[in-house]
Amino acid sequence: MKRLSAAVGAFVVAFTLTAVALAAVAPGTYKGDLYQAGAKIAKSPVTIKVVGSKVTITAPKLPVMCLSPMGTYTQPGAPMQYVFKGTLKGAKVSGNYINPLGGTGEYFVANGSFASATKSFSGKLSFVGKCKGTASVKAKKV
Repeated sequence: MKRLSAAVGAFVVAFTLTAVALAAVAPGTYKGDLYQAGAKIAKSPVTIKVVGSKVTITAPKLPVMCLSPMGTYTQPGAPMQYVFKGTLKGAKVSGNYINPLGGTGEYFVANGSFASATKSFSGKLSFVGKCKGTASVKAKKV
């Protein structure tokens, strides 16, 4: 009987620790910056809004490289506005977002995760189309 009680107690502790580790993402607004090659990109703020299981990520200036006459993405382009709308899967955000008014085959990609212990988000944002751009993002809840 003592072994059964100890096993049940160990199970309850393990289950409680797992539930705490998988705590829900705190709803609200997270603010941060874009980074390339580990360096912060000047004047490139990021805003992440979490409402329930819905996530919206906006960045007014995602740096992009456009298609050059040689067929490679080496021609600098004007920074573009990044918009991603998606759904949380646990504490992770992963997927593509096509602007409903786009219709040009261009889409936005977001991959990242929320850390509930530090109330922060880190991940990678990308844009794919006639121009391409990728940047890392780090944000904290405000």
